[in-house]
Amino acid sequence: MKVNAQELDEAVLAVIQKQAEVVLMSADLSGLKQKGQDAHYIADCEKQIRECVEQRQRYYEQFVLREIDRETHKKLKAECAAQIDRFNNHLAILRQSERDKQAAQKATAVAKRVLDKAATPKEIVDTVVGKVLVFPGNNIEIQWKISDFAYNERLEK
Repeated sequence: MKVNAQELDEAVLAVIQKQAEVVLMSADLSGLKQKGQDAHYIADCEKQIRECVEQRQRYYEQFVLREIDRETHKKLKAECAAQIDRFNNHLAILRQSERDKQAAQKATAVAKRVLDKAATPKEIVDTVVGKVLVFPGNNIEIQWKISDFAYNERLEK
């Protein structure tokens, strides 16, 4: 059985790149993902919080002007406070998500710099691949040196 070394190298490098993308939770190591929709949702939450605070102020003004009684004011004020709390909780989740995305983007950028500048394809393969087994029908199986980098991969070349 004959194996084209260049095709085998390309297949192994393609598998390594795909596995690295999975590990880094990145769709593509050649660039960073675009900023998500979270910034839009964060701005909406902040706007809704401001509107609730303004509404709470209007309720207070109505109470002072005796347009609503004390009990109504307390009830409306509590409703506004509950809404503000819900929006603040949602806002905290969105901000954490944004921080997580930024951390992933930084990890991807570091990985890209390392792969672009510090390592040749041969060095990358030597670092992560234990051995490559070639089977009839253009199938290969990759056994990794690094534990948890990927499961043993068997695919068509």
